[in-house]
Amino acid sequence: MKILRRYNDFWNFAAFPALLRRIGLLFPGGKAVRADMTGKGSAWTSVLYGFFLALSLAAIVSVFVVGVLESRDRMVTQSKIQLRQKTALLEAYVSKILEANDMVLKDIASEIDPMSWPEIASEGVWKLLATQKQYLKHSGVIALVNPEGSLVSYSEGFPANSFGVTDRDYFRFHRDHPSDVTFIGEPINGRVYGKPSLTMSKALRRQDGGFDGLILITMPIDYFLDLFNGAASPTDVAQFLREDGKVVVNVPYRDGRAPLPEWFATAVAENPKTGVVSYRSMPEGVDRLIAYRKVGEFPFYVAYGIDERILLTGWRQSVRVYGTVLAIALAACTAAAFLARRRSIALTHSNESLREVSERLLVSQDEQRRSIARDLHDSTAQHLVGAAMELENVKSRMPLVDKETSLSLKRTADLISRSNEELRTLSYLLHPPMLDESGLPNALELLVVGFEERSGFDIELRVDPDLGTKRPRADVELAIFRIVQEALTNIYRHSHARKATIRLVRQGHEPNSVLSLTVRDDGVGIEWRRRRRVGVGLSGMEARLRPLDGTLHISTGKTGTTISVKVRS
Repeated sequence: MKILRRYNDFWNFAAFPALLRRIGLLFPGGKAVRADMTGKGSAWTSVLYGFFLALSLAAIVSVFVVGVLESRDRMVTQSKIQLRQKTALLEAYVSKILEANDMVLKDIASEIDPMSWPEIASEGVWKLLATQKQYLKHSGVIALVNPEGSLVSYSEGFPANSFGVTDRDYFRFHRDHPSDVTFIGEPINGRVYGKPSLTMSKALRRQDGGFDGLILITMPIDYFLDLFNGAASPTDVAQFLREDGKVVVNVPYRDGRAPLPEWFATAVAENPKTGVVSYRSMPEGVDRLIAYRKVGEFPFYVAYGIDERILLTGWRQSVRVYGTVLAIALAACTAAAFLARRRSIALTHSNESLREVSERLLVSQDEQRRSIARDLHDSTAQHLVGAAMELENVKSRMPLVDKETSLSLKRTADLISRSNEELRTLSYLLHPPMLDESGLPNALELLVVGFEERSGFDIELRVDPDLGTKRPRADVELAIFRIVQEALTNIYRHSHARKATIRLVRQGHEPNSVLSLTVRDDGVGIEWRRRRRVGVGLSGMEARLRPLDGTLHISTGKTGTTISVKVRS
């Protein structure tokens, strides 16, 4: 079978191992992956990795979405504030106009109150009206109407062109309602200028309270139209409405007969003074944000609306830009995570291979130690014993020797004896025969006794006596023995301790019992900067526990170090 080598696009048998390494079925060194590496454990690890990666990306996207929505809300909130400010300015300006007119009506009423209608038709009253008009730049006509509905005097000239106004709503209102309130009627076409106007009027009363005519001021709609046009942007809408919802001025449309806004009745019912609503304008098909405000105590409202689409244009552009940057960043993050995952898998496989080699090396070392200890005991030790016996035989055959020869023979015997003792110690340290013969408690006891004799340390050993009768597995016994041996070596080399405690107990019941080993000293602890130097021994402990599914925990401080081991027996 031929496999395509991807990086040079030609068929080659040598590409097969490279392909296997690429898909994770071979280690970089060419060793096949074990079944437990590519089985359920590896699959679950990949699933968890993908899940947390997706969760992280989802969290980032969620934060972005929340931030985007919050920025939109802030922009809308800011726009509502600006809308309220614009409507407040329009309302203040319109309110000042109406208040000024109302004040002029009251002043004129007080001036002509003692006059009869023939006196009112005089040139003096006309001058009064003309003078008052000069102060009202927004007014059209100031006029006086008698109780019969005939115009008697106005500000536009003297004498006045008399005509009737009995058909006007303001005349009917004052005639039929005995009150002194200022009335503002429906927009009408004025008979003096012939232009659409609002009429503001106030009744004149006789001493008995009867209707005695009225004073009126007309306000051209064009003035309000120019005012609202100057305040509104080309894409915005500004309206001047009566309290019943009828539109007086509609910008940008110059038609005062604009349709009644559908939002007005509901909004005013909820908030009669001021408010902000979101509304879709059906004739235009545009979503607008509209603020409205009542004009003082007058029966009018001003409203200002902005196009939400244009309002959010800048926000949408920012979202596109930042969204694109985020998408690129997430793609780069995902790619980096994928590459890191591949490198992690390769590193995991490499570490697993190293661990397997380390475990095999430890097994091989134990076998070599066992073999060397056996050879030393069965061969070298026997030779030393034979040499000692031969030396004694020589001394027995030479009873009469000089003093110097006798001392030399004695020194030789002592050297042979010491060598034999050291050989026995070395053999025991390589592999204690007591571990195989009588079990872990006796082996540990001999190890501790020998360590105390050689080091001068005070070692307290506590071993569960049950371990002598119900022995753990042989590999567990050997691992515990080697860990204790390595721990005592580390205490001697690094801790500067004088005392140590070794505790070994069995916890739980068969078949789930666990051996718990604790080695504690009163030394200086493992300094952070020195932990790497003692790491070889600790890694050896971990390597011995790994195939047994054991755990190793180390706690250290200024009062000493504690090594805790748990492994199933």
